[in-house]
Amino acid sequence: MNNAKQIRRDLHQIPELSYTEFETQKYILNVLSKLNCSTQKIAGTGVVAFFDKGYSKSVAFRADMDALPIKEENNNIDYCSKNDGIMHACGHDGHMAILLGFAQEMDTRQTHQYNNNIVLIFQPSEETKGGAKNICDSGIFEDYNIEAIFGIHLYPDLIIGKIGCKEGKFMAKASEVDITITGQGCHSAQIENGVDVIYIGAKLIQKLYEMEAKISKDEFTVLKFGNFHAGTVRNILPNSCVLQGSYRSFSDEIFNYMIEQTVLEIKKIEKLNECQIKFVYSEGYPALINDKILFEKLKSIHSESDDFIIFEKPFKIAEDFSFYATKCKSLFMYLGTDSDYPLHNSKFNFDELVLQKGIDTYLSLMDIEL
Repeated sequence: MNNAKQIRRDLHQIPELSYTEFETQKYILNVLSKLNCSTQKIAGTGVVAFFDKGYSKSVAFRADMDALPIKEENNNIDYCSKNDGIMHACGHDGHMAILLGFAQEMDTRQTHQYNNNIVLIFQPSEETKGGAKNICDSGIFEDYNIEAIFGIHLYPDLIIGKIGCKEGKFMAKASEVDITITGQGCHSAQIENGVDVIYIGAKLIQKLYEMEAKISKDEFTVLKFGNFHAGTVRNILPNSCVLQGSYRSFSDEIFNYMIEQTVLEIKKIEKLNECQIKFVYSEGYPALINDKILFEKLKSIHSESDDFIIFEKPFKIAEDFSFYATKCKSLFMYLGTDSDYPLHNSKFNFDELVLQKGIDTYLSLMDIEL
């Protein structure tokens, strides 16, 4: 048996931000110390547990550890965050509880016939700095010969207890984009003495939106600017303006196309106007593509139940679990909580009955034939 519910409540009270998850790490190591596995610290505040079943290959399962800089408002619960201004508002306490509960259940199956070694990855910094990449760069995928990895994320927009997934495109590649346009500021009544960088910025956004609109809707791209900042006074044209946005896609080919077209539009505008435009973008996270074989395994497990939902369209949000797909076969899925409040909300909470659903899902996948 497992005590996932108590684990979740314990962890919920000690939320920590990215790469400061020291108490969380200590708690996880303490739980694992009672089980028949080896452990190691990784990526600073992360943990890896290895259940050696005598095979040459391994299957991995991942939980993220970090919390958010949000002041919790769930004052009606007795396990509210004790760290002021920090909260597990994205369900990572649930993810860790599921993985530790899975470890406890697995540890009691002494006569069970395993097909693989089992690796549990407790990953720091999912929310900010992409801790999955540091895990990938650590060498553990090679050390443990990990050939497949699974991940679960709690999802309030899905019926409680339902598992939601889809084959192939699941979550987007996401890149942060910054464009700075610099010209000559002047009084608005003397435009002949300057350059209207706000007008230029507006024209550039229009051109880029028109470009993105020509891409097939089946590509599910995103090209949007959420911040257009310029000037401080109504009748003075500023020297510069800044556009900040996000480019998202499900393939490197489409992403590269959007970048290349952005560069071309910038060059055209620079040529027609007396301005300089600086374009900077991040590589961001890769697209999260669910492996077909692993998806079919999950689907077959749920073939005779009504607790499995196949999403019709991918999600344009991003997840650093996608880095793991660059190392081995991977499958990411949602576990419904049907919560009253969305993720990243100060009142997010969930029915702890879903923890066992997550544990059972992992137990059903651990013996997958690779």
